[in-house]
Parts: sequence; structure tokens; C-alpha cells
Amino acid sequence: MEEKHNNATKQRPEGARPLDAGIIPINIPKYIDQLKGEDAYQKNGKNAITVFKSDTVTITLIAMKIDAEFHPGKEENEATMSLQVIKGEVLFESFGNKVELKDGELVTLHQQLAFKTTAISDVICLLTMVK
Repeated sequence: MEEKHNNATKQRPEGARPLDAGIIPINIPKYIDQLKGEDAYQKNGKNAITVFKSDTVTITLIAMKIDAEFHPGKEENEATMSLQVIKGEVLFESFGNKVELKDGELVTLHQQLAFKTTAISDVICLLTMVK
């Protein structure tokens, strides 16, 4: 397995970190603090960081302020996904269905189905996409 790393960016100068390796410990509380401390969260009401990415699986931690919305791009719709609420509450909408999710709850969705997630309160979610 070839290890993959994310490089530092202007927005995340200390952002270099492994994305794919034999084992990757993920410190979720650390990343939550980082997301909430970055300008994007303050300006846009939402922020995200990919904590794992292989050829078939992507795991992204998402922080949203109340009323912020998240919906995937076209490429992400090609993956089966799960969304787990770590803290807070969201309204998940897809294919005419609406589901409210609270702390610790999870929803799954098959490929090719569009969705939208709206924060009912400040929320932290873990999005897993599998191609």
C-alpha cells in the first residue's frame, strides 16, 4: 500500500497529515477544535476536513452552525454514503424523505441519490463515502 498525505495549504499551514496508510489514528476532538477555529467556519457557517481518503473510501468530518446546509457535488453522488451525527441535530433530505438525526444517529444512502443536510443546531457530523 502506498501511503498518501495531504499537504499544508494557505488555509491550513500545519495541515500536512497522512490520509491513507496501514493505520491512521484520527483525533476527532482535535479536528473539531481545528474546524471551529478556522476562518471558513466563522465566515460560512460550515467547515470540513477529510480525515481519511483511499481509492474507494473517503471520511470527512463536518462542522456546521445552525441553519447551514451541506449537499454533495456530482462526483460524491456516485458513492454509497453514511452520515453520523456526533453532536447536534440535522435534517437529512433525499428522494422526498426527511429524517431528523440527533447525537449518535446514523443514516445511509445508496449511490446516485442526491441529498441535502441542514443543521437544526450547531452540529458535528462524520460523512463516509464508499465507491
